[in-house]
Amino acid sequence: MIEKFGIGIDIVDVASFEKIPYSSKRGFYEKIFLPSEIKYCLKYKNPYERFAGKFAIKEAVKKSISENVSPLKILVSHSNSKPKVDLIGMKKTNYTFIASISHDKKLAVGVVLAEKIKSKTKTKSNS
Repeated sequence: MIEKFGIGIDIVDVASFEKIPYSSKRGFYEKIFLPSEIKYCLKYKNPYERFAGKFAIKEAVKKSISENVSPLKILVSHSNSKPKVDLIGMKKTNYTFIASISHDKKLAVGVVLAEKIKSKTKTKSNS
């Protein structure tokens, strides 16, 4: 049973990442992105479109749930060429996410639908 449903959207100017070159500002990126996310972005000709897209998804996740979560607790990966979102290093949250990323040379947008599933509680029967 769904306890809560949320939606988040964020749009990012790709130039905001292009102005901060990864080669000289690694610390900046390491405060926002996990090592696997950085590796994924850097394999592309223009990694800044990917960084902006992943950042947009992270911001959209934060808007879609009620918990305050650090960007480093949000893992944005890909499965079958589709974005996948997981919360890591947190207590069991029972969230499931559906995410979409789109980007071009100037803008990146991320949209996230979040469902918080009600935890099942065991009840004792008085038979």
